[in-house]
Amino acid sequence: MREEYVFLVGSWALVFLGGCALVVRLIHQSWRKKQVREHGLPGEATVLECRATRMYINRSQVFDFLLEVRLPGQTPYQVSLSSRMHDWNVRVMDVGLRLNVKVDPKDPQCVVVLGPVVAQDLGRFLRQGMDAMATGQAAHADPVKALSDLQRMADAGLVSEDEYARKRAEILDRL
Repeated sequence: MREEYVFLVGSWALVFLGGCALVVRLIHQSWRKKQVREHGLPGEATVLECRATRMYINRSQVFDFLLEVRLPGQTPYQVSLSSRMHDWNVRVMDVGLRLNVKVDPKDPQCVVVLGPVVAQDLGRFLRQGMDAMATGQAAHADPVKALSDLQRMADAGLVSEDEYARKRAEILDRL
C-alpha cells in the first residue's frame, strides 16, 4: 500500500512538473517573440513554399513555410516556420508573397512576420474568383492546380459549400 501511494504521488508530481515546464516554455516563447517584434532587425521575406499540415489551432490550419529572408546589407537566407496564416494578417497566401519581418540579431533563424508588404485587397481576389466561376472560364489549364486553389478558397471560407461542389464537379469533368 505504501509503495503504491509513493508511486502515485511521484507520478502526479512528474505530471505537475511537466505541465509547469510547458507553461514556462510557452511564456518564454511569447516573450521572445515580443522582444524580436519590438527590437528586431527590420527586413523582408518572400514565401518560397507553403504546405498545409494536418494540425489545427483554434480551427485554424497550421502551415509549414519556407521563407527567403533579406536584411539590408546582408545576403538572403532561408528560414523554415510553422504558423497559421491569420497570425500574419494575411488573407490570401501564395508562393511569392512578400512579407515584412523582424529578425532576432542574435539568432537569424528567429523571424517574426509582421504582415504583407502590400495590403491585400480581398474584395478584388473574390471578384476575380467569382467572375471566373460565373463565366465558366477555367482559372487554370491544369485541373489539379485548379482543384487545389478551389480547396484553398473553400478552406478560407471564400466560397460556399454549394459553389465548391459545383465548381469541383466542373473541374473533375475536365479530367
